[in-house]
Parts: sequence; C-alpha cells; structure tokens
Amino acid sequence: MNATKTLSRLVPALAILIMVGGCGGDAPDASAPQDEEFGEPTDGGTAVVLIGADMTIPLSMLAQGTIDGNLGGDVMFMELLRGAWEDGRLVFKTAEESPMAIARSYEYVGPDSASLRFHMRPDVTWSDGEPLTADDIVFSYSILGDPALASPMQSYVELIDSVEAENDSTVVFHYSRRHPEMLTHAALPPIPEHIFGDTPPGEIINHPTLRNPADGNLVVSGPFMIDNWERGQSITLIPNPEFEPQPYLDQLVFRVVPDLNTRLVELQTGNADFLQGITFDQVPRIRSQAPHVRLEREEKRFYDYVAYNPEQFEPFANPEVRRALGLAVDVPAMIAALQMDEFAVPAGGPFAPIFEGLYDPDAQAPLPYDPDQARSILESHGWADTNNDGVLDRDGQPFQFTLITNSGNQRRADVSQILEQQWSRLGVDVELRIVEFNTMNDNLATGNFEAALGGWSVGLSPDLTMTPIWSPDSPFNFTGYEDPDVVRLMDQARQQPTYEAASPFWRDAASAIVEDQPYTWLYYMDSVDGVNNRLRGPRIDTYGPYQNTWEWWIPENLR
Repeated sequence: MNATKTLSRLVPALAILIMVGGCGGDAPDASAPQDEEFGEPTDGGTAVVLIGADMTIPLSMLAQGTIDGNLGGDVMFMELLRGAWEDGRLVFKTAEESPMAIARSYEYVGPDSASLRFHMRPDVTWSDGEPLTADDIVFSYSILGDPALASPMQSYVELIDSVEAENDSTVVFHYSRRHPEMLTHAALPPIPEHIFGDTPPGEIINHPTLRNPADGNLVVSGPFMIDNWERGQSITLIPNPEFEPQPYLDQLVFRVVPDLNTRLVELQTGNADFLQGITFDQVPRIRSQAPHVRLEREEKRFYDYVAYNPEQFEPFANPEVRRALGLAVDVPAMIAALQMDEFAVPAGGPFAPIFEGLYDPDAQAPLPYDPDQARSILESHGWADTNNDGVLDRDGQPFQFTLITNSGNQRRADVSQILEQQWSRLGVDVELRIVEFNTMNDNLATGNFEAALGGWSVGLSPDLTMTPIWSPDSPFNFTGYEDPDVVRLMDQARQQPTYEAASPFWRDAASAIVEDQPYTWLYYMDSVDGVNNRLRGPRIDTYGPYQNTWEWWIPENLR
C-alpha cells in the first residue's frame, strides 16, 4: 500500500470522553462593554490565559488532557471542516464560512452516497511554507488507527475503508456504509506528512518537534504556533505567518497556575485576561470585586452523576432499587445549596435539553424528589429496618455501601456529603471515600467500586455522547450496563444515513437507559469563563472558548 495515496481498513477503537472536575457558568454579564466603545480591532498586544495544568503533547490526535485538545484542535491546527454549535446541534463549516476549514466544499458520492469528496483550498500552507495537500490528510488517517499510535481518536476510523488523494486538493473518504457521523469522522486536524512521515506511529509521541516545539519547530496550520514553552510555567504562542487572516494579537500566553484560588486572584487583579472554569461559589466574588471581568458560559456540556456497580454491591442489580435512591435525592435543593441556581438544571439522562431532537422532556425527565415513593419501592423489595438500628436490611444484609469521588473538587466533596445525608434519611448507610483523581480513574476502569460520584464532559455528536459510555464492551461503561434493546437502538442509529434519521433511535436509546437508571443523573452544568473586559472578540458558547483566537484583540490604550 502507498501510504500517501490510500488508507486500508483500520482497526476499530473507542472515542474518549473526559471526566471533568466541572465548574460552572453564567449568562454573559450585562455590564460587558460593547466593541463599539473601542472602535475597530487593531494589531498588537499580549493576552494571558490561565490554565491549571500544563500541555502534555501539542497534537489533538494524541491529546492527553483538556489543554492538549484545546490547543491542538482549536488553536494550532486546521480541519477539513470547522465544527460549530448552532440550533442545538453540531454543524460543520467550509472555508467559505470559517478560515479554520481546509475544504471549500464537499459532496456525497459513490454507491449509496457512502463516500465523501472534499475540495480543498489550494492556498493553505503549513507554518514552514510547505503546501498542505490531500496527501497530508491521507497520511494522518493512515496512522490514526494504528494501535502503536494509541490515539484517543481511533474511533474516527472505525467505519472508514480507505482515504484517497485524487490530486493535491481533492481527497475522498470511502466509508463501509453511509452513516450520520461521516463529517465528524473526517474532522481530524491533519498533521504534516513531510515532518512525521518517516517516523513509525509508535514513536511519533517522542518526535523532536513535539518534545521541543518552541521557536517554530512544531509545524502547524492554525492561527498560532509555539514560540516558547517553559514546562510547568507557560506556553507562549505567536501568529503563524502563513495563516490568513493574521491574528490581531502579538502573543497569546497560557500561564500554568495549578491553584484555582491563585488563578482567581490573578484574574481579579487584572494580571490575566481569560480563565476557564470559575467555580459557582466564586461568581459573587468576581461580580462584586472585579467589575473589569465579564462572565461567559459554555452551556450545559457537563453533568455529574452517581454510578452504581452491581458487581460489587448486589442490590444495585435491581433498577427499581437504583430508582429509589434517585428519588431520595433532592437535586433542586442541592443546586440551591451549592449556589448553582443560575448555572445548572436537574439532569435526567445522557442528553441535556440543549440537544435539539435528542432530549425527550418526558422519557428523559429528571426524577422528582419523592422520598416516600423511594421508601415504598425499597419496602416492596424486602428492605426494612428489622433491628431498629436506623439502617435498612434484608436477609441479614444492611443497605450499606461506599461512595467514592475524586479529590481536588470541592463541589463533588459537598455533593457527596449531601447525598450521604439524604440517603441516611431513607435508612441507607453510606461511607464516603475521597481518593486521588488517578486512583479514582483506576477504580472505575477496574470496577473496584460500589458507587461513584463522577462527571462527564460529553462530545457534541450523539454517537460520541452515547457509544463510549453505554456500549457493553466500552471501557467507560463503568457500571457494566447492558441492555439488548439499547444496543439494537444504538446500532440502528449508527446505520442511518443522516443525523435527522438517526436522532429518533438515539433518543429512544437514551430514554431506555433512563428507564433502567444505571446512573442517578444529578445536574447539567455550564462552565463559567471569566474574561477581562480589555480582551475583545472571544466567541464562547457550547462549542468551547478557543474557537476564534485569531479574532481576539486588545484596544491600544488598554495594552
């Protein structure tokens, strides 16, 4: 096989979702100044972004953390089509609509329209001046499914039979069948073949330009490239001279500040321009003490849940018992107690209400707070306090289990306390255990837990929202949940030709999962982002905060 011209059938893999520490959100502040006050955007200035953890690897196909994905996927590398969130769904924009898109147009071709032909811009070049061609697309997909690369985006090639470069500016994706995620799976940010082509996939992670990407060593296609990387301290980006339109900023600096309180002080005192992930309880402080900061939100992309593991605690095998535990949780009171009223709503299932056509307000409605019904359900299944010790028991077994959650997340620590108190009123004895983040991940992955309080930041496509968590063979299906009807519905969804045709199947699959209550879904959350009023131009919504950095600018008198 000629790797630069074709891509053979690649091994399937799973999409990754990120378990998030979660934060909060807020509607944009009414006090935010309008751009008319500052006139037209002008060149110059440095914007400072605060992050809690350093970059690990600056390629989205190898991303190991949130900042890796943000920089590799949104700032430093272009895609064939640029994603955006509009009208409750993920859409894709061509180069006519976004300078981050490589393709001018595309069309479905071949038998059953199971192939996609992309017509690329002929003028796109890498930051070293080399042209970005269809061969770069083919190369990127030729290594994506290689187990040695160990990419978290391997699932993108599961249904791709081949990728073919018809000429320098035309590339065709041949899928095994027409399906609704074809555009999503063609949206990998390509990497330059002339840089990585001679490196075995398993060694790319150690490529010199990734370990020492500063001073322009890392060849990129997006608006910014790395000028300096002081590990554990800062990442300094400068404009890519080959990207059009040129960014307004001279520099975009990501400062690593592990402590959240320190990050808040830096934003509050004007030493930084952008902070993603302000906790809900700190919003009043920012509003009262930092009038120069406006609050934006990434709406309802995050949720917290309680996962039940029947393998470790047999009563959890009964969906009615799981439902009873959910009915005993007063989520609205929890939201109020944690000052989340503006930023969160009770959750009922995998799809938040922002997902048009996928969220069913009846079948996926949040459970009501009904402790009386919860007691009745448990009594009907034989649970009673036979020895008057305040704990329900059955056949000599007390209703007693351990709930784990991760350290470093005050919200979850507070939520675990609330859960313990509310379940104790039901006669359920819960031991709380807070463990280090990586330890919790290990416990979840190995099934070494009885119940877990965690959270997800979900993909914006229904497939990426559902499949990694609820497929029986997925490593992220921590509860071991398996229902043949759900599997059938998800398979049917993936076999549909369009998003519209697939949506009813995804909706029914989610509703069936909700009926079984393998999770107690708690709340859907926004993410609060703080922006210094001197920084103009950021477009922040459900899609994310770094989607248009080339348009960020600072008025000359505020630099």
